[in-house]
Amino acid sequence: MTSHFPNISLAILVVVSGIIPSCTSRKPERETLPGQTQPQPQAQPTSPKAVTIGVYKPAASTFFLHFTNSIGFGEVVVPFGNAGDTPIAGDWDGDGFATIGVYRPSDSTFYLRNKNSAGGADITVTFGKKGDLPVVGDWDGNGSVTVGVYRPEEFTFYLRNSNSSGDADITVPFGQKGDLPVAGDWDGNGTATIGVFNPDTTTFSLRNSNTPGKADITVVFGRKGDFPIVGDWDGNGTTTVGVFSPDSALFALRNTNAAGNADIGATFGVPGDRPLAGRWVQQASP
Repeated sequence: MTSHFPNISLAILVVVSGIIPSCTSRKPERETLPGQTQPQPQAQPTSPKAVTIGVYKPAASTFFLHFTNSIGFGEVVVPFGNAGDTPIAGDWDGDGFATIGVYRPSDSTFYLRNKNSAGGADITVTFGKKGDLPVVGDWDGNGSVTVGVYRPEEFTFYLRNSNSSGDADITVPFGQKGDLPVAGDWDGNGTATIGVFNPDTTTFSLRNSNTPGKADITVVFGRKGDFPIVGDWDGNGTTTVGVFSPDSALFALRNTNAAGNADIGATFGVPGDRPLAGRWVQQASP
């Protein structure tokens, strides 16, 4: 999650960064649509430093992580979490790779693993309140991803610089009604900053600092009902936008924060899955 969810060692996703807006079902079109491309059968080259896709299956509380941004199967399958949890991913221990986690809305608690394997939570952080949405990132640029929440009723981000309970270290009002939170290193400076995605207008509004103000970057991308996912898809150190279509399980990813057709299109997972992204441990050498 999250996230897409940076170079995940610098920020994430979410993603998706795991936040699921309501949507209506639709049949996937065969033609290329504005802001998306249909997936191709051949594998697409993936940089060793790139963030790659994954999905979480809510019915099974299981993560499926993929080592390329192409059609294929999950190389790592990890059961983790409970019914109702929201999936996230981040570099919790600063080792340069993303691992799984969940946010449990019922108790406003993050449960984080330092390995992409089954087991109990290595880190547990209670933060936020009922109705908050999780967002994670490396807010202080120290190499470790830490927790945060977005409070829709206030249009405000509350961010922690450590994975421990306590008051927010950073509080930023940003966004408007209906927005979903995202986070990433939009300018490649090594620090994650906030952003929002509006599912009605399919617009990403991104800030280059964790301070109040207008969007530094605005990108219209995707279709109504898509879920936001962000990541460093080409491994160049900058987080860029993407979307996941819930009815077709199609990831459409951009390598720049600008409007246009998808640079990468890949079907992964099945309808009903929740998207996430990360630089997974087994994917590449540090």
